[in-house]
Amino acid sequence: MPANRYENQSGTGSSLLLSNSAMGIDFDVNDYIKTLKKDSGPFKCPMCDKTYKSVIGLQYHLNTYDHDNPSPAVPASVATPIKQKGRKLKVGVTPKNQIASSPPKEGITYLESEHLVRLDCNGKTVKIPVLDALPVMSLEEYESKCKTASDFEAFAVTPPEEPEVQLPEGKFKEIEDYTICDAPARPNAYIRFIEKSSEELDGEVEYDVDEEDTTWLSIINERRAAQNVGPVPVDSLELLMDRLEKESFFQAAANGQNGAVVDDDAVCCICMDGECQNTNVILFCDMCNLAVHQDCYGVPYIPEGQWLCRRCLQSPSRPVDCVLCPNTGGAFKQTDHGQWAHVVCALWIPEVRFANTVFLEPIDSIETIPAARWRLTCYICKQKGNGACIQCNKTYCYAAFHVTCAQQAGLCMRMDTVKGTDSNPVVVQKMAYCDAHTPLNALQTTPGNSPEGGPPTDAREVTREKMKKARKLLALKRTSAPVILIPTIPQNRIEEISSLVNIPKKQQFIQRLIAYWTLKRQYRNGVPLLRRLQSQGQAQGTGIPGCRDRTDGSPDAQELYQQLKYWQCLRQDLERSRLLCELVRKREKIKLILIKTTEQLVMTTLNPIESVLHRILDQLEVKDDKEIFREPVDTEEVPDYMDIVKHPMDLGTMRQKLKRGMYVRIEDLEQDFALMIRNCLAYNNKDTMFYRAGVRMRDAGAIVFRTVRKELERAGHFQQPPPVASLPTSATAPATSVASTTSSRSVGSQEDNIAMDIENELTKITGQS
Repeated sequence: MPANRYENQSGTGSSLLLSNSAMGIDFDVNDYIKTLKKDSGPFKCPMCDKTYKSVIGLQYHLNTYDHDNPSPAVPASVATPIKQKGRKLKVGVTPKNQIASSPPKEGITYLESEHLVRLDCNGKTVKIPVLDALPVMSLEEYESKCKTASDFEAFAVTPPEEPEVQLPEGKFKEIEDYTICDAPARPNAYIRFIEKSSEELDGEVEYDVDEEDTTWLSIINERRAAQNVGPVPVDSLELLMDRLEKESFFQAAANGQNGAVVDDDAVCCICMDGECQNTNVILFCDMCNLAVHQDCYGVPYIPEGQWLCRRCLQSPSRPVDCVLCPNTGGAFKQTDHGQWAHVVCALWIPEVRFANTVFLEPIDSIETIPAARWRLTCYICKQKGNGACIQCNKTYCYAAFHVTCAQQAGLCMRMDTVKGTDSNPVVVQKMAYCDAHTPLNALQTTPGNSPEGGPPTDAREVTREKMKKARKLLALKRTSAPVILIPTIPQNRIEEISSLVNIPKKQQFIQRLIAYWTLKRQYRNGVPLLRRLQSQGQAQGTGIPGCRDRTDGSPDAQELYQQLKYWQCLRQDLERSRLLCELVRKREKIKLILIKTTEQLVMTTLNPIESVLHRILDQLEVKDDKEIFREPVDTEEVPDYMDIVKHPMDLGTMRQKLKRGMYVRIEDLEQDFALMIRNCLAYNNKDTMFYRAGVRMRDAGAIVFRTVRKELERAGHFQQPPPVASLPTSATAPATSVASTTSSRSVGSQEDNIAMDIENELTKITGQS
């Protein structure tokens, strides 16, 4: 049997390896310990009858105790001290790492230290001392004792009594002379429900009184009772309120107060994009004229008939406020706590989620937004603690702004889908920037720039002006009260409505009723009290030949039907025209891209060197990651620069010369590049970062020029030019500059030769190895 080793770590980290055979044991300790782990203690040593409370103690005893020699086993080796750097051993002092360490103590629990055993019996915990003798009785002895001993009684725990539940008893009573009626005859055809038309509903009473109406009517009846006048019934109130509502609706249609007009160029108020597809069209709310995409607002299927947004559907009369921003208006959805929030705010704030990602409602996880986000101050509206803000995506920029404020100010806000992990293959990357860190490609699309993109300073100024206008507009929206239009009813129509009821002191009651009805409409922000008229008010209007007289309030069913058909056809035609214009715009956009591509192809064919020079300059600008050579040196910051450098050069100047067509060959561009590097190395010391950047730029530029030449040689557009003497860039340069240029060129060639020799030697050494 192979000897099993037990590793014991002393205080110095040294180990003692002892074999089982040296301890007088002829069996495997680990296998023996595995068989004992299933039992409960105490455990007895099979060699010396020593008792241990735990398996670990017995295992340590078997591995360390020599059963052949009763004395304890001596360690086989003594740990050598580890010398520490910078310290010397003193004479007569024993180092800490040479102190004889005692074997590690065995860890025991509290019950083992108290010599107790814990048992769970019938849901109770019982602790029994280990050292106390316990009487043990077998089952046969227990049964015999129960039979022989008369005074021995065994007590059994009775289970708790369950409450008795009495089922209800059914009661019945017999009825004498009871006859069952025959079932009615089944009709020959199905019973169909035909919805009433608008003309039929106009003649019926659709208004239902609520608690507010009942309370007001009870107060009026109390006052009438004090004047010894009869009360007004509820049916009369419903009839009068219904006629007032419908008459106001007809007057609004006749006067042209049909609300907001649908804008064909409207964009989605969530993504601010006007493009749509067949599966993702822009929907307009029939009540508030809100424009949203299907995917942006969570409308998977276009409903037939009218479509209302969530705010108009659930809170048409009362304005709602967003819990995530201080702005009103826009696309709202309800939260899981019954509040309201903008959909765009929920999309951009990272902690907020949608419980249903298809319908995008309700909005939840608002309570997980950290408190620091609520305390941020929006730098657009200057409000703090009113809503949750997001911050600029630029590193080290802490500008905070509300999502709707950023939309109003026209800040750059992008959502892109990137490739994620296997568990989450598609990840949405959100990037929002303040006006100071807006990317240049986003600034070039800003209106007001030149066709070529314009300088960045012009775009910044346009953004600042737009920011100022947005602040004024947001402040105006928060301070201005909504305009509520309550149509007036002509006096002759009021008299016709009052003639429908017959009550005492009718004129006084009608005046009070009209005042109450006006206040109720104002409280509901001008929304009609009848549900059916809330959405139909947006589809009615004037300007159609044959419409009724403005002064006459009598409804004409045929005229209303013709108006409805006219507006429906007009809406469909306008939608087709808008889609056609959208297709034309896309076609022209593709044609513009095609023309630009063709232009680049022709220019490359006519003058391939120019495109190559542009590509070389682009690669050199990429190599200049710290933008040291991007612009000319500022002589105000470095006054003595022109004393040393007579012919300054930089990548920006090279770009301007390339645009003016001053470079005909690659050597011309390479000469200016070499001049720029020589200027950098001549002015700066070797221990500066600019000198090192010049050396790196020189090496990177040499690789770029060499690679481009090889590509042109393979394509057949380049031949090896004859050696050209180094000349200054300006014909009027003094002789001293020519000498310095020649000397610098010779020094640079010597350094290149040394570098080539070192590379050859390294290649030989590696080849030999």
